[in-house]
Amino acid sequence: MTTPSAVVNPAPAIRSEAVAPAPPDVPRVSRRGILRIGFFAGIAAMLSGIGATLLNSLYPRGVAGFGGPVAVLAAQIPKPGAPPVQNIEGHFLLVNLAPGEGRLASDETPAEGGLLALWWKCPHLGCTVPWRNDFVSPHDDGHRRGDFVCPCHGSTYTRAGVRIFGPAPRSLDTMEIELTKTGITVQTGKRREGSEDNPRRAIPYAPLPPRPPTT
Repeated sequence: MTTPSAVVNPAPAIRSEAVAPAPPDVPRVSRRGILRIGFFAGIAAMLSGIGATLLNSLYPRGVAGFGGPVAVLAAQIPKPGAPPVQNIEGHFLLVNLAPGEGRLASDETPAEGGLLALWWKCPHLGCTVPWRNDFVSPHDDGHRRGDFVCPCHGSTYTRAGVRIFGPAPRSLDTMEIELTKTGITVQTGKRREGSEDNPRRAIPYAPLPPRPPTT
């Protein structure tokens, strides 16, 4: 007899499944780390702001009024020996000194006179110093009439801003003046500490003669 052959069923194929890679470990930031990052970010922002402010103060751009150039027309310039003119825009007092005017009685160095722009800020505590046309200081050996007198603590200055008396540590500071075709320009950002040589810082000034009428 013929023995029937055994039928061998093949083993089922095993399908391989793709195994996804394990996600990388993400470092966790602690609360203390977050606070530290915020702290240093704040410090960086503050330093950046300070740097920008310092740069802008050293190299100002487009400054108008006090801190920049202020134009004064010839019609606004006082005559020699006339009372000073207060300029609100530039925070200065414009003086036109007669020859020798504004010196202390002990100052024998000649001064030619001319224009002087005085910063109206008292060097003592920063009060605005007005001109008093009829004031005669008992501390002025020259007994001249008319002085700048600080309303806060009584510091007194000559017409050229030279300190006569009071707690102010020095004379009134001066500003640079440039002559122009229409008058002058006061560079309010360019200031010099005041001293007894203020009268000799004055810029000689003669207004241009009027143009003849055109025919």
